[in-house]
Amino acid sequence: MTDMDLYIEPHLRWRLLQSGDAEALAALRTQLEALDNSVLTGLGAEFTGQDTHVPAALAVGGWDPYDSLSAYGLAYQPDESVLKLHLLGGVHPVHRHMSVGSSLLRWQVERSIAWRDEVHPGQDLTLCCHAETGRPGLERAALAIGFTPERYYYDLHRDLGSPIPERTVDGVRVVSFPPERSDDVRRVHNRSFANLGSAEVSPEQWGARIEDPAFRPEWSSIALVGERVVGYALCVEEGEAGQRVGWTERFGVDPDHRRRGIALALLSRSLRAMRADGCVEAGIGIDTPDGLGLARIGEDLGYTTRDAVALLTRVVPADR
Repeated sequence: MTDMDLYIEPHLRWRLLQSGDAEALAALRTQLEALDNSVLTGLGAEFTGQDTHVPAALAVGGWDPYDSLSAYGLAYQPDESVLKLHLLGGVHPVHRHMSVGSSLLRWQVERSIAWRDEVHPGQDLTLCCHAETGRPGLERAALAIGFTPERYYYDLHRDLGSPIPERTVDGVRVVSFPPERSDDVRRVHNRSFANLGSAEVSPEQWGARIEDPAFRPEWSSIALVGERVVGYALCVEEGEAGQRVGWTERFGVDPDHRRRGIALALLSRSLRAMRADGCVEAGIGIDTPDGLGLARIGEDLGYTTRDAVALLTRVVPADR
C-alpha cells in the first residue's frame, strides 16, 4: 500500500508513519498526556517502548493544514508467535468530534485484516484495544464494529488516615509473608491466574521481585488453611519522601477457596500493616471480567476507583 492509496477521513492529510516522524509522534503523545490526563497515554508509551513488532503498513499519522501531526494510529504485536494485534491511537482535541477517531479505528481494523491476509493467510486474528470507562467515546466506537469487553482493569486507592476494619474467615489464618514460603505462594499465584491464559511466573522471575528493595514482606500477607497457602497479597512501597504509599502488587486466592471472604481478610491485614508503618495511602490494581467484585472491596475496606480501563477484543476468523 502506498500513501496514494491511503484514505481515512477528509479533515486531515494522512500518510504512513516513518522513522523520521518519531519526534513529532513523541510531541503529540506529550500533548495528549498533558491535555487528557489519561492513563491510556502512559499505557501506549509503555507498550511501544518495549521490544514489540509494529508492522510498517499499520502505523499511520494525520497532519493538519499547518503540517502538525494531529492524530496517529498503530498496531503492535507483543508476541510474534501469537497472531494478536493491539490497536493504539490518539487524536488532538482540536480535531475530535469530527468522527476522526472512529474513522481511524475502522481503518485500523480493515488494514489489520488485510495485513493478516497478506502475511498470515488462513489464520484467525485477534484484535485488542483499551478504552477508559469514564470516557466512553472509544468504547462506543469499538462496540459498534464488533469488539466486545473481555476484562476491566481498575486502579483503586484508599486513604489510610482512617482505621481499617479487621476481617477474619473461619478456618483461615492470615499472617505476614514468611520468606520460606515464597515458592508456595508462587505456585498459588500461577494456579490463581492459569484460567486467564497468563504465562506462569518462573522461580527466577518471582525471586527477582521478592528480592527487590521496594518489596515489603511485613506489609504482605498470606492466607493459610492448616499449613496450605490459599491466598496472598504481596506489597511494595511507592511514593516520595514523607509521603509513603503502599501498593498491593500481586494478589490472588486459590480457585478452590474463593467466595469465602479471604480476599477481604488479606487486604485488611495488609492495609492495617501499611497504616501502622506510617503510610498515608494504599493502592491496588484489579482486573475482572465484570467488575462485580469491586463493590464489596470498596464498601467493606474503603477503596475508591481512580482509573478504570476496559480491554475490548474482536476475533477475525480465518475466512473473513
